[in-house]
Amino acid sequence: MSTVTSNPAPRTEAEPDPKGPPAASAAPASWRIVAAREISVRLTNRGFLLSTLVTLALIVGAIGLQLYLADSTGKITVAVADQQGGRIAGQAEQLALRAHQDVEITVRQESSADQVRESVRSGKAEAGLLSEGGRWDLLGDTGQNDIAATWIGAAVQSHALDRNAQAAGTSLGALSKGAELRQTLLSADKTPEGAVRVTTYFFAFLFYLAAVLLGAALATSVVEEKQNRIVELIASSVPLRSLLVGKIVGSTLLALAQMTLFCLVGIGGLVFTGKQEILTDISSGLGWFLVFYVVGIAVLACLFAAAGALATRSEDIQSTTTPVNAITALVFILGVTVSGRLREILSFIPLTSTVTMPARVLAGQAAWWEPAVALALSLAAAMGIIAVSARVYRRALLQTDRKLSFRQAMKLAD
Repeated sequence: MSTVTSNPAPRTEAEPDPKGPPAASAAPASWRIVAAREISVRLTNRGFLLSTLVTLALIVGAIGLQLYLADSTGKITVAVADQQGGRIAGQAEQLALRAHQDVEITVRQESSADQVRESVRSGKAEAGLLSEGGRWDLLGDTGQNDIAATWIGAAVQSHALDRNAQAAGTSLGALSKGAELRQTLLSADKTPEGAVRVTTYFFAFLFYLAAVLLGAALATSVVEEKQNRIVELIASSVPLRSLLVGKIVGSTLLALAQMTLFCLVGIGGLVFTGKQEILTDISSGLGWFLVFYVVGIAVLACLFAAAGALATRSEDIQSTTTPVNAITALVFILGVTVSGRLREILSFIPLTSTVTMPARVLAGQAAWWEPAVALALSLAAAMGIIAVSARVYRRALLQTDRKLSFRQAMKLAD
């Protein structure tokens, strides 16, 4: 009597594991393994490390440029030919200090008017001050120095008023009575517009940079696995959904780590340059920037993974990722250019709210409930986008015969 044995039919991904619990516990572990592998591979990637270092260099360079400009902008040298010109220059510095302006005027004493002109021409002095024919003449070389024109001009007027007041038998104080101007801020509790604009541009640029660099690397990773047929081996042991989740989590964590590093360097730069007041002004919006940043990066990572799955060769990546790159560029452009009512509307639209809503919070233009509602809308949209992208990813990943479009991938069966 012969015994007939039959091999069990291979199980598909949708069929449950007859052993039950081990498969259920393996699924969560599989995406964590994929995420850890994605992070380790990216951290050893020369392009990723180079882009991070270049961005850090740009931030440090911007801080250094700010230090240089702050150190040099308010410092000018004025060449004079007599003591009267020196006194006028000194009075100009005092007027600037009284107006709380960081201005330092150095007097360069020359022996003659010709020497004053030569000092200005040679660059030894940014400006020259001469008294000729009963009037003062402010000299510049190829252009006029705005600081010198403002404060030396004010000093000359003050000197002339004082002299004329004495001639008329009165005083300068009597003539200038009621001429003082007091400055009052109506919204002193709000973040200054300049700080809002710079911070918004900083985060929008970092979001765009991270999305493009990490997205391109993610799409390349997916298509290389597909092109080399490695994905067929991976799919036999790891569910495709877990593979996608692991890649998204790994990419999002890397993007968040990059953003945290850049923010720490930027904060350190503000402290080092003595701009702690700016840090205090923008602290209210930093948390919202990071929260919306994580949601936006996760959505874009899923879109880039799906775009990579549509390609069959590395040469196809540019065409399949073009729509996602266009969306990323649009978010950046709208985030840094719109204002008013349009920015208020875009702050509730998913992806564009990544930049516009934190900017409104920072500017004090959003009620307490608005960022929470915008974040809820972004999370709801993210779930839908991720579900559709995951379907495209699963259906297109094992199709190696041709490049697909999103519409074609949606028509395929799982």
